[in-house]
Amino acid sequence: MIVSIGELQKNISLIKNTKEPIIVIDKRTKKKIAKIEPIKEDNDLELLNKLLSFEKKVDRTYSKKDFENIYTDHLKKKHGIS
Repeated sequence: MIVSIGELQKNISLIKNTKEPIIVIDKRTKKKIAKIEPIKEDNDLELLNKLLSFEKKVDRTYSKKDFENIYTDHLKKKHGIS
């Protein structure tokens, strides 16, 4: 499904009810901006919870590195890499 930013802003339920990935485009530049995928597995929910707790951290100096570590660990678990 391909959706413009305006359509997404007007109808946020598109994200809640989707069963397939959504590609967000900018109508003026005709460029892809984002790809939104529905959560399919418990592992994805675990990643979401970690990322939400990551947002609450006060010290932002290590933020990018922490995010990369959390995401790398998630991908390793998801693909069975140790």
